[in-house]
Amino acid sequence: MSAAPSLSGRTRLVPVLAHPVDHVRAPSFYNPAFAAAGLDWLQVPLDVKPERLAAVLAELGQMANVQGINITIPHKGAACRLCQRIGPEARRTGVVNTLRREDDGSLSGESFDGLGFVNAARAHGLLDHARAVLLVGCGGAGTAIAHALMDAGVRRLALVNREPERAEQLAQALRARDASVDVRTGLHTEGVGLAVNATSLGLHAGDPLPFDPAGLPSDAAVFDIIAARATELMAAGRARGLRVIGGGPMIDHQIAAQIAFWRGDDFAFPPLEPAL
Repeated sequence: MSAAPSLSGRTRLVPVLAHPVDHVRAPSFYNPAFAAAGLDWLQVPLDVKPERLAAVLAELGQMANVQGINITIPHKGAACRLCQRIGPEARRTGVVNTLRREDDGSLSGESFDGLGFVNAARAHGLLDHARAVLLVGCGGAGTAIAHALMDAGVRRLALVNREPERAEQLAQALRARDASVDVRTGLHTEGVGLAVNATSLGLHAGDPLPFDPAGLPSDAAVFDIIAARATELMAAGRARGLRVIGGGPMIDHQIAAQIAFWRGDDFAFPPLEPAL
């Protein structure tokens, strides 16, 4: 059994806000990374209902031992609107997953989901610019991932969302960035080299599959960003003989950037600007 972390009044807190919170495994990734970096920081999950998010963030901003905040489902869009300053990725996508508490109690935000996803996909050899990417889920994480895929050179994207109008809104934003990229909406699987689950389906046993991997080409890969558990989608993909990874590598590949942001190493990032 591993030793409990040594906590004191000098320990800096990095809570992760979610609702519900029972699926959250982020501390099992972040706390070892903090220790490895020699940081006396601690991450704990907080269950925050959406209607309480603004009040909770305001209170956390006034707590001097809060270093920063991790944001996950369903708060990424709302948290972005509550920041006083945001980075360029947050401005482009309208979501944040990382907040830093400034000395005056204000909050600066940025999104590192896209960076973590693309770097993990590259590290596992899943990005093939000659093939299409199917992205299922156009919420906070999906939006960040879609923009990062375009930045990474992907030229064909198919977007699927439970509310089709949200997929179309994201498609329009991507087309506005680069009209030469082929962005479609709907479950198009022809030529797909990578299929991504960016929905919350799979957080709990018994959730329906976000898509059926049986419809994918036999040499496609599946990336399920759920990190809380090995999902049914992952099992179905492996049963089909597809390459499959879960959400752990995505977290691993964004932690270093988040730590730098929380420490205030802004020289490593484009400048923050007022949110409004």
